[in-house]
Amino acid sequence: MSTKPEHQREFISLITEHQAVLRAYIISLMPGSPYTGDVLQETNLVLWEKMDQFQPGSNFRAWAFTIARFQSLNYRRKLEKQGARFLSEDLADILAEQTIEEAPKTERRIKALELCLGKLKAPDRELIERRYHSDKDLNTYAEEVGRTAGALRVNLHRLRNNLRKCITARLRTSPLTP
Repeated sequence: MSTKPEHQREFISLITEHQAVLRAYIISLMPGSPYTGDVLQETNLVLWEKMDQFQPGSNFRAWAFTIARFQSLNYRRKLEKQGARFLSEDLADILAEQTIEEAPKTERRIKALELCLGKLKAPDRELIERRYHSDKDLNTYAEEVGRTAGALRVNLHRLRNNLRKCITARLRTSPLTP
């Protein structure tokens, strides 16, 4: 792939489109590890560095998963030298293979979630984002917005149920496309 701006944009689009399934794949290779975000970041860097090696029109997901696998294995080995323990590589391979097989379904669920999140009112979307994408705990957020943590928990429960129903309805109405 050329490093022309339009090709870079296409490549960035591919990387962005595959972030969720790459993360899931890395998690399957390193279940329970707090370092999956680091491995994803390293994978993205390697993907970017090897952009010229990617053949447009070929299977980006397979190529990216191969790079993610090598990055995960390198990270695992480095951490094992420091005393960290992981599942055996054979078991991790089985989990990773299942993740690859489920990738199209995972992508559909993520797209459905994104559409359903887009339907939320701004305060509800902010609550979801703060709960799942922030280092601050719910009590701190409750203080910031002048509500009780209990009220926010009830609201989160309601929002999760509504999101689950919305996602289920979306998945029922659209055919499975990889």
